[in-house]
Amino acid sequence: MSVARACLLLPLLLTGCVEEEPAGPERFTATPEGRLLGPDGREMLLRGLNARVEGLFDVDFDDGRTSLEVIPPFTGDDCGVLAGLGLNLLRLPLSWSAIEPERGVRDEAYTDRVVALVEACRERGVFTLVDMHQDAYSKHIGEDGAPLWAIVPPPDELLEGPLEDLADRRTSAQVLRSFRSFFDDAEGIQGAFAETTAWVAGRLDGTPGLVAIELFNEPVAFDDEKLDAMHRRVATAVREAAPDLPVAFEPDAVRNFNDSDPVTWPRPTTNAIYAPHHYTDVFTDHWASGDVASLRASVAGIADEAARHEAHGFVGEFGNDLDADNGLLWFQESLAAYDEHRLSWAMWVYEEWSQDAWGLYDFTDDGSGPRRAGLRDAQADLVARPFPHAIAGTLEGLSWDAATATLTVEMTGDGTHTLGAPERVWPSPPSATCDGAAATVTPTAPGRVDVECAGRVLVVSP
Repeated sequence: MSVARACLLLPLLLTGCVEEEPAGPERFTATPEGRLLGPDGREMLLRGLNARVEGLFDVDFDDGRTSLEVIPPFTGDDCGVLAGLGLNLLRLPLSWSAIEPERGVRDEAYTDRVVALVEACRERGVFTLVDMHQDAYSKHIGEDGAPLWAIVPPPDELLEGPLEDLADRRTSAQVLRSFRSFFDDAEGIQGAFAETTAWVAGRLDGTPGLVAIELFNEPVAFDDEKLDAMHRRVATAVREAAPDLPVAFEPDAVRNFNDSDPVTWPRPTTNAIYAPHHYTDVFTDHWASGDVASLRASVAGIADEAARHEAHGFVGEFGNDLDADNGLLWFQESLAAYDEHRLSWAMWVYEEWSQDAWGLYDFTDDGSGPRRAGLRDAQADLVARPFPHAIAGTLEGLSWDAATATLTVEMTGDGTHTLGAPERVWPSPPSATCDGAAATVTPTAPGRVDVECAGRVLVVSP
């Protein structure tokens, strides 16, 4: 019997009982100064990976067409892998086509599966940012995103798998026409999207471990004013359904190629996360130039754009081919730049069995279908990078020295600070100093330690 019920039934015997208040939902807050505050009020960085999840990332058809690609399964145990690498975030792409396959008919079972995964990841110390995802507008003409009824005008040709021509689909006439119709709200499709995004936010709001909802992945708007109007419209709808849930938003996808986005209409909403992607020269020649200055300028631009938006800076996607001539250097310089500007990030991608097959795992296919073959150590070593998970105060700077396996954190405030501490880097609990004096380090979970420090400079090393 609960204490609350006992208080109602036994008032004479339990004269001293006090009804317990149910615990409120975990809440994150993005401040206008660009800080991200966790549920306990400490300043946080979020770092992890994207994962396209079987049963959530919709690339299948029910009319006999061949599926576009095979999407790997992903469970709470995979979030345990992330936690073991010292990471604390899953960016989870959702599919409008699966949520609302028929106009006005939404699938509650779909959001139930999302809730179950978010909760399973939270049990392993990993938070989730859900993303209303699209690539080339829709699975029916591209890869994923809008349902068939939201393609206006109807497609000239319905496409199917295997998906071997995504680059061509992205620039096809029917895809570009569909984006224009969406941002013009032809036949009310943008309004329908806003209503569905708000419905998803309302269904997920309060789920333990939920950080935020991202409004639209890689928008192709052709017009910054129309993009801003869409963001404001969808964010307003989300706020009505989930007033305290942070909202993430992106610039036009053209930033993936020109590495900057002039902020003409700042901050479409409060409690906001600015979530551009970073792919300097990746889609042209995998950064064959090795131009570090241009790469770092792109990242500095992300930080500047986030400040202009009065939003927390989050690199929602980044990645490159490690087998390319400058692939490793691209990652090393990017990660160092993210540290320099105190940005959150989510690498693309946890695992894939198609396309470029980026991710943490190799795969094999003996004819019966693809399956996981083994961890890619080089990729795991890159993302297993210690960082300040939560700071009791204000984070002012951080740097990682891979050669000495030393993390330096500059901050104000005092108390208990939580660090991502992957065993791949520190097989034994690390040592720490706080302004030069020894500090107490306490392992709390796989890939995580707490450090007591009331100083300005925290140094953690083997």
